Amino acid sequence: MWPTLHLLASIPTAPVEDPGTLGGSSLASWWPLTGLLVGFAVVVAALALAGRPDPAWGPLRHLARPPRGLTRVTGVPGWAAVAVGMALFGLLVAGEGFYSDVAWHVALGRDDELLTAPHTSILLGLVWILGGAVLGTVVATLDGVEGWRVGALRVPPTLAPLWALGIAAVAGFPLDEVWHQAYGIDVTMWSPTHMLMILGASFTGLAAWIVLAGAGVRPTDGRWARGLHLLCAWLTLQGLVASQGEFSFGVPQFSQVFHPVLICLAAGLALVASRIVHGPWWTVGVAVASFALMSGGVGDDAPVDTRQGGTFVVSALLVEAVAWALGTGRRLRFALVSGVAVGTVGLAAEWWWNQGAPQPWGRALLPEALVLGVVAATGAAVLGAVVGGAIGPDGARPLPAAAVAVAGFACLAVVVLPLPRDVGSVQAEMVGEDAGPGRAHVEVRLSPADAAEDAYWFMATAWQGGGLVLSDMEPTGEPGTYRTEDPVPVDGLWKTLLRLHRGDEMMAAPIWFPADATLDEPEIPAEDRTVAFAGERRYLLREASDSADGLLAPVIHGVLVAAAALWAVAFVAAVRALARGDEADGDEADGDEGARPAAPASESAAAG
Repeated sequence: MWPTLHLLASIPTAPVEDPGTLGGSSLASWWPLTGLLVGFAVVVAALALAGRPDPAWGPLRHLARPPRGLTRVTGVPGWAAVAVGMALFGLLVAGEGFYSDVAWHVALGRDDELLTAPHTSILLGLVWILGGAVLGTVVATLDGVEGWRVGALRVPPTLAPLWALGIAAVAGFPLDEVWHQAYGIDVTMWSPTHMLMILGASFTGLAAWIVLAGAGVRPTDGRWARGLHLLCAWLTLQGLVASQGEFSFGVPQFSQVFHPVLICLAAGLALVASRIVHGPWWTVGVAVASFALMSGGVGDDAPVDTRQGGTFVVSALLVEAVAWALGTGRRLRFALVSGVAVGTVGLAAEWWWNQGAPQPWGRALLPEALVLGVVAATGAAVLGAVVGGAIGPDGARPLPAAAVAVAGFACLAVVVLPLPRDVGSVQAEMVGEDAGPGRAHVEVRLSPADAAEDAYWFMATAWQGGGLVLSDMEPTGEPGTYRTEDPVPVDGLWKTLLRLHRGDEMMAAPIWFPADATLDEPEIPAEDRTVAFAGERRYLLREASDSADGLLAPVIHGVLVAAAALWAVAFVAAVRALARGDEADGDEADGDEGARPAAPASESAAAG
């Protein structure tokens, strides 16, 4: 029987503290953001001291000190150094807030205030990313860098992706508040407004990499140039990993097929581009460093343990082996072979790694994960070859436009195909067994008995009670009967449910839910009962509401689609500008403040 739960259900209790205001959590601390902002201010002050005013800037001559200081230290033209520095710092701030915010919602549930510490970090980080595009444009204009003329401004074409990403990401924050006001606090990463912000930040590393190339900075130009290119390569990979947090945090709400697909997309694009730009072995180093840096999660005292969703090390070794065997000069061949290698042998390595994932990969994912993984890795590798070819060494023949278009379509298709989520006709007869105060083992008899035989996962999940508890449902030996591997919480603020995911069906049944006066939701007691599985949204997104204007959701989804199209156009324009050599550095730094890299001849001609 359940542990004293029937008795507890009949005892009047005082109102419980809202999960979003639980005190003592490191996730609510302002110190990470404060430390980052103080560090940024110190760096800017030091750069101002290292630089000198520029008389060509007229009344603004003293504002030239930081960009001139950056040029003196790094050798990177001022406009590009400012854009890259601002954007990457913004990415750091937003990333810290993002991981803390997701952990907050998994462990604690709602937040009652808009500008919590994680939310403030996210907003400021996104503003900083957009600020990189704004200040980069201002410095480029004052320095006379050639670019698109927008009124009195000159916008270097390679700043276009940073502009597009920054505008969409910043717009996502107020749109997210509108979304939540209308539909409730839907605790999921992949809402359309969240994806505006997440994807806007995810591609910032790649956008910064393109800015470096547009300024004529090559990895071979010195230690600072190599270091910045490696940083951008790592952030390109890590940015593509951000959306995998849906699986790293252990409460995914979309098909598990997305996990291998997202890994293959990230590996194909980032590793192929990095190998073309950096040459032998650097990309393996990037993958090893990325795994080492990110495998520690969000912090030892965080209430939710995260696990890096992909290692990328074997895939990097495979890309390296293909480069040694075939070379990278024929980029389409290099990309196609690398993509197939990543989508097969590389995916097998990730399969081994993800046996320890919160939701381990099983045979039920085959063959769908393999087919989509190969398509994803190959399409992304072709796009990576295009980007790497534009950023890296000159002289290779451009890829056929038809091949690039097919690759882009393939990357889009593997993201769209697993989206549908359905509900099957399954019932669960649940019986509880005392496992100590507030905990119970749950035995479940499914009808039909074979309902979980081909499941991607079948588990009990308890969250938003101060942490996260996951317990696989283990067969007992009787047909269709399962028991939790570990006891699960069945009281307090915890929300505990059964989750069954098979094919395109994702469904859940409640074990224990507390009453929620704010939502006018009654308690779902932990007791012996038979219940039909329903769509997961009903329980995982208990706070969500469908009562808002029916036009809002399609409008917001339309904004996301429009933003994605804008990003694609901006990246295409920037890559084509690099291929044509449309930009030069144009930065008039004083000779005694450090020489900057000479621009390629084509860029010098364009500037002339």
